[in-house]
Amino acid sequence: MPADLSLHQEHRNRQDAFRPDRPAGISLEAPRRRPGLGARLLAWLTPGKQSRPRRPTTRHIDESTGKPTRPPDDTGNKDLGMARKLISQDRYGFVLLRQAMGQIADEDARAAWQALNSQMALVPAGSVPLMLCDGSLAAADLEGFYLDRCAVTNRQFQRFVLSGAYDDLQIWPAEVWPSVARFTDLAGRPGPREWENGKFPAGKAEHPVVGVCWYEAVAYARWVGKRLPTAAEWQKAGGWPEQLSGGMCNRYPWGNMFEPARANLSASGVGQTTPVREYPSGATPNGIYQMTGNVWEWLDDPLETIPCLPSEYFQSWKPLRRIVGGAFNTYFPSEATCQFVTGQGELDRRENIGFRCALTLGHLQPLP
Repeated sequence: MPADLSLHQEHRNRQDAFRPDRPAGISLEAPRRRPGLGARLLAWLTPGKQSRPRRPTTRHIDESTGKPTRPPDDTGNKDLGMARKLISQDRYGFVLLRQAMGQIADEDARAAWQALNSQMALVPAGSVPLMLCDGSLAAADLEGFYLDRCAVTNRQFQRFVLSGAYDDLQIWPAEVWPSVARFTDLAGRPGPREWENGKFPAGKAEHPVVGVCWYEAVAYARWVGKRLPTAAEWQKAGGWPEQLSGGMCNRYPWGNMFEPARANLSASGVGQTTPVREYPSGATPNGIYQMTGNVWEWLDDPLETIPCLPSEYFQSWKPLRRIVGGAFNTYFPSEATCQFVTGQGELDRRENIGFRCALTLGHLQPLP
């Protein structure tokens, strides 16, 4: 996170082009590749796009019976239309965008809302005291937004890998194109660093995906029609400031006192990741799991400097992004608060860093 809010806002403006919930036209030069499904969906939802795929049809009339039915999709599954296919892949964010209104059947929109409410929690609009790099606070006003209840799992990320998303450059920021080929697993195949032959470790389907850099997290978020949360959003969701009691954030989702039984940190003695829905007693009041512990999580915000001694700052030689929450091997509980300021290199792929995604409430169509 930058040390002043003006620099923070400048970064937010630069990143708007990469927000799937703020679609913008994609203009990319060579290499020439057939656009992947994620890119084609972004084009479909982009107003004024000159060349776009045919709009998806969610129902048609069976000529033999005269009754509504669903056409087969491009996977050969005759039971799923485009919208239902997206929902089945946890990509309901695309279905619910306001730009999709009029193109999505009401029944599909309701199914998408059901999936969203199951997997994401609403964080209401309001002010949050944002922790700056110098340790001071600045009030930040936030729109209402949704945040994933859990970190993205290995099972969820595998869909992204199997879809060929590592070859779909249109969902990756252009500056990282030369590095995408290096994002491989133990066998040299595209995927997280700790995987092998495109597969996650046995028995860890519901563990958070780790070994992914910030750009991989961004690409996944774009692929599912979401985005990474900001530091201000994380502090509001994890600290749950109550305006009627002064609006200050808690240090942990459950309060201000650390309790080892509520989170997977070093003090818990587990020593590795756990499934994303464990430690329910450490969840936020609206049901968001493991905002403290298990894995650090990537945020959207860059980190220009890291505070050290009073009036001193460490400035990295490489671009950093903010991480938050602490991990299974975080020794000091004070580093696992929602206000703690630290970061990691954008291309680093650590065994204790994962991520979760967010959606802006105002960019979604209303429930039919």
